[in-house]
Amino acid sequence: MTKDDEAFHFLFNPRSVAVVGASENPLKMGHQCLLSLRESGSHRSIYPIHPRLKEILGIPAYPGLQYVPGEVDLAILAVPASETIFALKACQEKGVRGAIIITAGFREIEKPSGELLQKEMARIANQGRIKIIGPNTFGLVNVHAQLNASFTPVFSRLKPGSISVIGQSGGVSHLVAYQALNEGVGLSKVVGIGNRCNVDFADLLPFLEKDSETKCVILFIEGQDDPRGLITAVKKFASRKPIIAMKAGRYAESSKAARSHTGSLAGRYEIYEASLKQAGALVVQDPGELLDVAKILTMLRPPPGRNVAVMSFQAGPGILLTDAVVEHGLRMAVFSPATQEKLDKLLPPLTIRTNPVDIAFAQDEPVFEESLHIILQDENVDTLVIFLLHHPFMDLRRIVRPLLRQRMLSPKPILLGVNALQGSIAEEVAELERRGIPVYPLPDRAIRALKRLMQYGGSLRKG
Repeated sequence: MTKDDEAFHFLFNPRSVAVVGASENPLKMGHQCLLSLRESGSHRSIYPIHPRLKEILGIPAYPGLQYVPGEVDLAILAVPASETIFALKACQEKGVRGAIIITAGFREIEKPSGELLQKEMARIANQGRIKIIGPNTFGLVNVHAQLNASFTPVFSRLKPGSISVIGQSGGVSHLVAYQALNEGVGLSKVVGIGNRCNVDFADLLPFLEKDSETKCVILFIEGQDDPRGLITAVKKFASRKPIIAMKAGRYAESSKAARSHTGSLAGRYEIYEASLKQAGALVVQDPGELLDVAKILTMLRPPPGRNVAVMSFQAGPGILLTDAVVEHGLRMAVFSPATQEKLDKLLPPLTIRTNPVDIAFAQDEPVFEESLHIILQDENVDTLVIFLLHHPFMDLRRIVRPLLRQRMLSPKPILLGVNALQGSIAEEVAELERRGIPVYPLPDRAIRALKRLMQYGGSLRKG
């Protein structure tokens, strides 16, 4: 294990965490960070640091880091910018391995004083071999380790998974994490790197490349001081695991805002986009795609071709799926004569039996499963996408078992679209996704994700 690996191990897996600037005021960051740690559910030691209070949230507090018994692996600093250097020196003296600096007011304020403070912070941290996340960050979460070292307590409810998120923007990181919470998608790690004092994308990617709990990484980039270093790290990571990138600042107005947010050089969007693609990243422009694409990349292998078969329990969504397939540059599969003959015999005359296949009038399980089997056996079909609107006459539970049985019999990707009241089919969706069938709530989201899976397959074949 390298020194960097060891440092990151303690950053993401600390045995003890101190909150410098802990508060009993719920409106203070120090209170929310402490609450997040308490609600993580782990058994690691937590030390609130406050000059006067003896206890916060039922946890014994200490007047300074030097009074904490034993070692402190990670410190969360939620103090004013003017006090951060003093707090970081105390971390150095205590032998703290990692620090998360929530506070803003450094290089992003575009004043000499902010830049000088951050440079001094980096000097002290490097001297003490302390890895810093931030400043100007929401923190980090390691879901598998039950570590919520952020100012967002609800992140303690994140489901363990294999997708890691690294973002310069805490807001975009929250967008992805909230979507994961709402849709039951598992995450591994969520990191807000903020101003990047001495930990940047290029530092975290080698660690996550070796991390067995991470199968795919999402990057949200606002700007970089070392774009070449970023692209080199992305290329190395992409040779082992899929990586999805989104670059903010496509236009002059947003590029200026990105520069003022984290104090980084935004650069021309077109150059970033081309370089990231050449390095092997999948570049998206819609934040809604980030998690959708990451999910499919961690669940399915890319199909060998672009031919898509569509099945729908209602004609309208099937037509929408067909539109999306064509719009995104994929192909509607043309069934072989043998497949078409079998479907014509199996399905009643009122149904659409060509591609898309409408089985609204053939909803019993044996017919559905036989239809699945026939379509998946067709050599002209590379991927099958199914959509249903969940209602009393079409219960998702009725098709879960047939889907899972056919999933075991065929290596071809199967995607399922289901539109239902939120939470009403959570158990069924979780079971399907656990067994390798990604589920999306809207037709277009399913096809966009499939398009990215196919793009990733193309990049793998090119080497």
